[in-house]
Amino acid sequence: MKYYPEKIFKRENCIGCGICAEVCPSHAIHMSNGYPVFNSSRCIGCGHCGSFCPENVFEMDPLPENPATPKQYRALLEIRRSIRSYSDILPSEEEINELISIVSQSPTGVNAQGIIVRAISGSENVSRFVDPVRKMLRILSFTGLPHIIGKITGMTAYIKSLRGGEDVIFRGAPVVLFFHVPRKNITGYTDGVIAASAVMNYAVSMGMGTLWNGVAEKIYPFVRSWHTRETRRTRLTAVLCVGYPALKPKWKAPERIYNLLQKDC
Repeated sequence: MKYYPEKIFKRENCIGCGICAEVCPSHAIHMSNGYPVFNSSRCIGCGHCGSFCPENVFEMDPLPENPATPKQYRALLEIRRSIRSYSDILPSEEEINELISIVSQSPTGVNAQGIIVRAISGSENVSRFVDPVRKMLRILSFTGLPHIIGKITGMTAYIKSLRGGEDVIFRGAPVVLFFHVPRKNITGYTDGVIAASAVMNYAVSMGMGTLWNGVAEKIYPFVRSWHTRETRRTRLTAVLCVGYPALKPKWKAPERIYNLLQKDC
Protein backbone atom coordinates (compact mmCIF):
# COMPACT_ATOMS: atom_id res chain seq x y z
CA MET A 1 0.00 0.00 0.00
CA LYS A 2 1.42 3.37 -1.01
CA TYR A 3 2.16 5.93 1.67
CA TYR A 4 0.05 9.10 1.29
CA PRO A 5 1.37 11.70 3.76
CA GLU A 6 -1.39 14.27 3.15
CA LYS A 7 -4.04 11.75 4.20
CA ILE A 8 -2.54 11.02 7.62
CA PHE A 9 -1.05 14.45 8.39
CA LYS A 10 -2.19 15.79 11.79
CA ARG A 11 -2.23 19.55 11.31
CA GLU A 12 -3.05 20.23 14.96
CA ASN A 13 0.24 18.66 16.06
CA CYS A 14 2.46 20.37 13.46
CA ILE A 15 4.98 22.93 14.81
CA GLY A 16 5.86 24.28 11.38
CA CYS A 17 9.56 23.35 11.49
CA GLY A 18 9.70 22.63 7.75
CA ILE A 19 11.82 19.49 8.09
CA CYS A 20 9.37 17.46 6.03
CA ALA A 21 9.79 19.82 3.07
CA GLU A 22 13.56 19.87 3.56
CA VAL A 23 14.01 16.08 3.38
CA CYS A 24 11.47 15.35 0.60
CA PRO A 25 13.50 13.94 -2.34
CA SER A 26 10.85 14.72 -4.97
CA HIS A 27 10.03 18.29 -3.84
CA ALA A 28 6.43 17.25 -3.22
CA ILE A 29 6.14 19.43 -0.09
CA HIS A 30 6.48 23.19 0.39
CA MET A 31 5.69 25.35 3.39
CA SER A 32 2.89 27.91 3.32
CA ASN A 33 1.75 29.98 6.32
CA GLY A 34 3.77 27.75 8.63
CA TYR A 35 2.29 24.45 7.43
CA PRO A 36 3.29 21.88 4.78
CA VAL A 37 1.40 21.79 1.48
CA PHE A 38 1.48 18.49 -0.43
CA ASN A 39 1.72 17.86 -4.17
CA SER A 40 0.40 14.34 -4.56
CA SER A 41 1.40 14.14 -8.23
CA ARG A 42 5.08 14.42 -7.22
CA CYS A 43 4.94 12.24 -4.11
CA ILE A 44 6.68 8.89 -4.50
CA GLY A 45 5.52 7.55 -1.13
CA CYS A 46 9.02 7.18 0.33
CA GLY A 47 8.00 8.31 3.84
CA HIS A 48 10.99 10.60 4.41
CA CYS A 49 8.69 13.37 5.63
CA GLY A 50 7.25 11.17 8.36
CA SER A 51 10.51 9.47 9.28
CA PHE A 52 12.25 12.76 10.11
CA CYS A 53 9.29 14.62 11.66
CA PRO A 54 10.16 15.52 15.30
CA GLU A 55 6.49 15.51 16.36
CA ASN A 56 5.39 12.40 14.43
CA VAL A 57 2.49 14.26 12.80
CA PHE A 58 2.41 11.54 10.14
CA GLU A 59 1.91 8.82 12.78
CA MET A 60 4.84 6.61 11.82
CA ASP A 61 5.80 3.47 13.75
CA PRO A 62 8.77 3.80 16.12
CA LEU A 63 12.22 2.67 15.03
CA PRO A 64 13.79 -0.47 16.54
CA GLU A 65 15.46 0.25 19.87
CA ASN A 66 18.56 -1.88 19.23
CA PRO A 67 19.64 -1.71 15.57
CA ALA A 68 22.50 -3.93 14.47
CA THR A 69 25.98 -2.63 15.17
CA PRO A 70 28.66 -2.52 12.42
CA LYS A 71 30.33 -5.51 14.08
CA GLN A 72 27.10 -7.51 14.02
CA TYR A 73 26.40 -6.69 10.38
CA ARG A 74 29.93 -7.62 9.35
CA ALA A 75 29.56 -10.93 11.19
CA LEU A 76 26.33 -11.60 9.26
CA LEU A 77 28.12 -11.15 5.94
CA GLU A 78 31.13 -13.18 7.06
CA ILE A 79 29.04 -16.27 7.81
CA ARG A 80 27.17 -16.03 4.50
CA ARG A 81 28.20 -18.71 2.03
CA SER A 82 26.83 -19.65 -1.39
CA ILE A 83 24.75 -22.81 -0.81
CA ARG A 84 24.78 -25.70 -3.28
CA SER A 85 23.77 -28.49 -0.92
CA TYR A 86 20.43 -28.22 0.85
CA SER A 87 18.90 -30.15 3.72
CA ASP A 88 15.61 -32.01 3.46
CA ILE A 89 13.89 -29.35 5.55
CA LEU A 90 11.44 -27.39 3.41
CA PRO A 91 10.98 -23.78 4.54
CA SER A 92 7.35 -23.28 5.54
CA GLU A 93 5.03 -20.87 3.77
CA GLU A 94 5.24 -18.58 6.79
CA GLU A 95 9.05 -18.61 6.68
CA ILE A 96 9.08 -17.85 2.95
CA ASN A 97 6.62 -14.99 3.43
CA GLU A 98 8.71 -13.59 6.28
CA LEU A 99 11.87 -13.87 4.17
CA ILE A 100 10.35 -12.02 1.21
CA SER A 101 8.77 -9.38 3.48
CA ILE A 102 12.19 -7.73 3.86
CA VAL A 103 11.73 -6.42 0.30
CA SER A 104 9.32 -3.89 1.83
CA GLN A 105 12.37 -2.27 3.47
CA SER A 106 14.59 -2.39 0.38
CA PRO A 107 15.65 1.03 -0.98
CA THR A 108 14.72 1.89 -4.56
CA GLY A 109 15.25 4.72 -7.02
CA VAL A 110 11.50 5.30 -7.25
CA ASN A 111 9.65 4.22 -4.15
CA ALA A 112 6.59 2.74 -5.87
CA GLN A 113 8.85 0.42 -7.86
CA GLY A 114 6.44 -2.51 -8.09
CA ILE A 115 8.91 -5.31 -7.45
CA ILE A 116 7.41 -8.76 -8.01
CA VAL A 117 8.92 -11.79 -6.29
CA ARG A 118 7.78 -15.11 -7.72
CA ALA A 119 8.33 -18.00 -5.32
CA ILE A 120 8.58 -21.62 -6.49
CA SER A 121 8.43 -23.91 -3.45
CA GLY A 122 8.99 -27.64 -3.17
CA SER A 123 11.67 -29.78 -4.81
CA GLU A 124 9.18 -31.37 -7.23
CA ASN A 125 7.91 -27.99 -8.41
CA VAL A 126 11.46 -26.70 -8.81
CA SER A 127 12.59 -29.80 -10.72
CA ARG A 128 9.74 -29.30 -13.22
CA PHE A 129 11.42 -26.03 -14.19
CA VAL A 130 14.44 -28.01 -15.37
CA ASP A 131 12.48 -30.30 -17.71
CA PRO A 132 11.85 -27.74 -20.50
CA VAL A 133 15.56 -26.84 -20.51
CA ARG A 134 16.51 -30.48 -21.05
CA LYS A 135 13.90 -30.73 -23.80
CA MET A 136 15.33 -27.64 -25.48
CA LEU A 137 18.84 -29.13 -25.33
CA ARG A 138 17.61 -32.40 -26.90
CA ILE A 139 16.07 -30.49 -29.79
CA LEU A 140 19.15 -28.33 -30.28
CA SER A 141 21.46 -31.34 -30.13
CA PHE A 142 20.55 -32.17 -33.74
CA THR A 143 22.09 -28.86 -34.79
CA GLY A 144 25.27 -29.34 -32.79
CA LEU A 145 24.65 -25.99 -31.09
CA PRO A 146 25.00 -27.26 -27.48
CA HIS A 147 28.44 -28.64 -28.36
CA ILE A 148 29.50 -25.30 -29.87
CA ILE A 149 28.14 -23.35 -26.88
CA GLY A 150 29.94 -25.69 -24.50
CA LYS A 151 33.26 -25.18 -26.31
CA ILE A 152 32.88 -21.39 -26.37
CA THR A 153 31.77 -21.01 -22.76
CA GLY A 154 33.76 -23.87 -21.24
CA MET A 155 30.50 -25.43 -20.01
CA THR A 156 30.64 -28.72 -21.94
CA ALA A 157 30.63 -30.81 -18.76
CA TYR A 158 27.83 -28.67 -17.34
CA ILE A 159 25.63 -29.20 -20.41
CA LYS A 160 26.41 -32.92 -20.44
CA SER A 161 25.41 -33.27 -16.78
CA LEU A 162 22.16 -31.40 -17.41
CA ARG A 163 21.27 -33.62 -20.36
CA GLY A 164 22.11 -36.65 -18.24
CA GLY A 165 19.45 -35.79 -15.68
CA GLU A 166 21.43 -33.87 -13.05
CA ASP A 167 19.89 -30.62 -11.81
CA VAL A 168 22.84 -28.30 -12.32
CA ILE A 169 20.56 -25.27 -12.66
CA PHE A 170 18.83 -25.11 -9.27
CA ARG A 171 21.10 -27.57 -7.42
CA GLY A 172 18.17 -29.28 -5.71
CA ALA A 173 17.09 -26.09 -3.94
CA PRO A 174 13.71 -26.42 -2.17
CA VAL A 175 12.76 -22.79 -2.97
CA VAL A 176 13.58 -20.57 -5.95
CA LEU A 177 12.81 -16.85 -6.02
CA PHE A 178 12.53 -14.85 -9.26
CA PHE A 179 12.84 -11.06 -8.84
CA HIS A 180 11.06 -8.93 -11.44
CA VAL A 181 10.84 -5.16 -11.92
CA PRO A 182 8.79 -3.00 -14.31
CA ARG A 183 10.48 -2.54 -17.69
CA LYS A 184 9.76 1.20 -17.75
CA ASN A 185 11.41 1.91 -14.40
CA ILE A 186 14.72 3.67 -15.13
CA THR A 187 16.36 2.23 -11.99
CA GLY A 188 14.51 -1.07 -12.26
CA TYR A 189 17.39 -3.50 -12.66
CA THR A 190 19.31 -1.99 -9.76
CA ASP A 191 16.19 -1.99 -7.59
CA GLY A 192 15.72 -5.72 -8.19
CA VAL A 193 19.32 -6.58 -7.36
CA ILE A 194 19.16 -4.54 -4.14
CA ALA A 195 15.94 -6.34 -3.16
CA ALA A 196 17.50 -9.75 -3.83
CA SER A 197 20.55 -8.73 -1.78
CA ALA A 198 18.30 -7.81 1.13
CA VAL A 199 16.63 -11.22 0.93
CA MET A 200 20.04 -12.92 0.77
CA ASN A 201 21.20 -11.24 3.98
CA TYR A 202 17.87 -11.75 5.75
CA ALA A 203 18.02 -15.46 4.87
CA VAL A 204 21.30 -15.77 6.78
CA SER A 205 19.72 -14.18 9.86
CA MET A 206 16.92 -16.78 9.63
CA GLY A 207 19.36 -19.68 9.47
CA MET A 208 18.90 -20.26 5.73
CA GLY A 209 21.27 -19.91 2.80
CA THR A 210 21.04 -18.73 -0.79
CA LEU A 211 22.65 -19.20 -4.18
CA TRP A 212 22.72 -16.42 -6.76
CA ASN A 213 21.63 -18.26 -9.89
CA GLY A 214 23.16 -16.46 -12.85
CA VAL A 215 22.55 -19.46 -15.11
CA ALA A 216 18.78 -19.37 -14.58
CA GLU A 217 18.78 -15.60 -15.09
CA LYS A 218 20.62 -15.87 -18.42
CA ILE A 219 18.49 -18.65 -19.90
CA TYR A 220 15.19 -17.19 -18.63
CA PRO A 221 14.41 -15.27 -21.88
CA PHE A 222 14.68 -18.50 -23.89
CA VAL A 223 12.47 -20.71 -21.70
CA ARG A 224 8.98 -19.46 -22.40
CA SER A 225 7.33 -21.90 -19.97
CA TRP A 226 9.02 -20.04 -17.11
CA HIS A 227 7.12 -16.86 -17.99
CA THR A 228 3.73 -15.93 -16.53
CA ARG A 229 1.05 -13.41 -17.38
CA GLU A 230 1.75 -11.49 -14.17
CA THR A 231 5.37 -10.89 -15.18
CA ARG A 232 4.72 -10.16 -18.87
CA ARG A 233 5.70 -6.48 -18.70
CA THR A 234 8.53 -6.91 -16.26
CA ARG A 235 12.25 -7.61 -16.40
CA LEU A 236 13.93 -10.42 -14.52
CA THR A 237 16.79 -9.04 -12.44
CA ALA A 238 17.85 -11.90 -10.16
CA VAL A 239 17.19 -15.54 -9.28
CA LEU A 240 17.90 -16.84 -5.78
CA CYS A 241 17.91 -20.47 -4.70
CA VAL A 242 16.92 -20.66 -1.04
CA GLY A 243 16.86 -23.33 1.65
CA TYR A 244 18.37 -24.65 4.82
CA PRO A 245 21.97 -25.68 4.16
CA ALA A 246 22.96 -29.33 4.54
CA LEU A 247 26.46 -28.22 5.46
CA LYS A 248 27.55 -25.18 7.42
CA PRO A 249 30.92 -23.42 7.07
CA LYS A 250 33.36 -23.74 9.96
CA TRP A 251 35.85 -21.08 8.93
CA LYS A 252 35.73 -17.59 7.49
CA ALA A 253 36.31 -17.38 3.74
CA PRO A 254 39.24 -15.36 2.35
CA GLU A 255 38.46 -11.71 1.82
CA ARG A 256 37.55 -10.50 -1.66
CA ILE A 257 40.07 -8.31 -3.46
CA TYR A 258 38.84 -4.80 -4.21
CA ASN A 259 40.35 -1.44 -5.10
CA LEU A 260 39.53 1.88 -3.49
CA LEU A 261 40.21 4.92 -5.68
CA GLN A 262 40.28 8.30 -3.99
CA LYS A 263 41.27 11.74 -5.12
CA ASP A 264 43.70 13.72 -3.01
CA CYS A 265 41.86 15.76 -0.42
